Amino acid sequence: MSLLDVARTLVERTDGSEELEAFLTHSKTFEVRVFAGQVDSLSSAEPRGAGVRIVDGDRVGYSFTTDLTEPGLDAVVERARTNARFASPDEAVGLASAWKTPPRDVPGLFDPSFASVTSDERVAFALELDSATRGADPRVTNVEDSVYSDSFSEIVIATTAGIQGAYTSSNAWCYSLAIATSGDDTEVGFEFGLGRSLRELDAVEIGERSATRAVSLLGATKIASGRMPVILEPYTAGQFLGVIAGVLTGEAVQKGRSLFAGRLGEAVASNKLTLIDDGRASGASGSAPWDAEGVPTGLTEVIRDGVLVSYLYDLTSARREGRDSTGNAARSGFKSGPHPAPTNLAFQTTGENRDQLLRNGGRAFLVTDFHGVHSGANPISGDFSVGATGMLIENGDVVHPVKEVTIAAPMLEILADIAAVADDRRWLPFEGSFGGATTLISEMTIAGT
Repeated sequence: MSLLDVARTLVERTDGSEELEAFLTHSKTFEVRVFAGQVDSLSSAEPRGAGVRIVDGDRVGYSFTTDLTEPGLDAVVERARTNARFASPDEAVGLASAWKTPPRDVPGLFDPSFASVTSDERVAFALELDSATRGADPRVTNVEDSVYSDSFSEIVIATTAGIQGAYTSSNAWCYSLAIATSGDDTEVGFEFGLGRSLRELDAVEIGERSATRAVSLLGATKIASGRMPVILEPYTAGQFLGVIAGVLTGEAVQKGRSLFAGRLGEAVASNKLTLIDDGRASGASGSAPWDAEGVPTGLTEVIRDGVLVSYLYDLTSARREGRDSTGNAARSGFKSGPHPAPTNLAFQTTGENRDQLLRNGGRAFLVTDFHGVHSGANPISGDFSVGATGMLIENGDVVHPVKEVTIAAPMLEILADIAAVADDRRWLPFEGSFGGATTLISEMTIAGT
């Protein structure tokens, strides 16, 4: 049977007094790492299984299985039913309502060329990425990592409310970490690529950019401590979004774990700033026609012109506030139940291109890399103090490279001081789907010499 047929048979196993949701996935993943011109590690996996949620009144039970035989399906439903019987009551639990109209497909989720890519081609790509990085400049003395990875996923859902759907997606990504040396000075450069298939990635281009970033930092020094404009590269801007993403959910607010708690309707950012979560964004790895509970995805404005207008909700967190889900239920696979999370989070551009924004920044610190972003940033308290590497620029021109400095400001102050967001958005393939663009912050504290 197809996965959708399996999901339908699971729904048919309900006893009639309960709600049942079947969530099935079939994934294929591949990763190859190259070090010193040789394959360092290679892994592949093909997990397939089903997760079942049963809602019985105000109690919900969950169970999963990789056994898709008839006895295995009987057993997973019975375990979910038993778990529901002993679960704590929660009036907010429930399954999604039937679709009034089927959700529209999201174009481009699956690249047909993905199926024709061989394992040998994947390995050859990673080796070429490593070679291109190493050969781009004689000052590149080593490559810490050259990685290619991809995944294929088939996602299926069926419920007793009548929801039935399936879609497929593919993703491919790579990165290279170059090490450049000049005398006693050693610097690191990082670059990545993201697409729907290996055919969309260019190993030579990505390797050369990684090498260029490393070489451009040679001779980096500290700069004087003080207050000055800070510009985030698309990658570091995406990292900043990743820090605040988890505290923008309704669940985080309800648990008192968000610096945005109690601020709906208040100005929390610059009036130039609009923050969106778009579950259907083109080219973003988090896109899908519906979320992990079967709620159709769409665009949610989280911050509009500086004002916090919405949190991100799954069904349970939305019902606790008498709201509708924003289509932000997520899962890590069939083994987990749903929880709220961003899909594709990004700032809207304020209209400038990158060159204009860099010129408008005047004398500014351009941040190309953060250090310790997870330990130095606290999205609950709002503290943000992290190490940074980059360039001192003046009216768009590089003055000299910078390293071993710390930039700091409360997160709400950073949001309030964002003066411009360029139109060069890039989607990050790591730790969620965040769209970073060159971002000008009018002032931050820099600790240097």
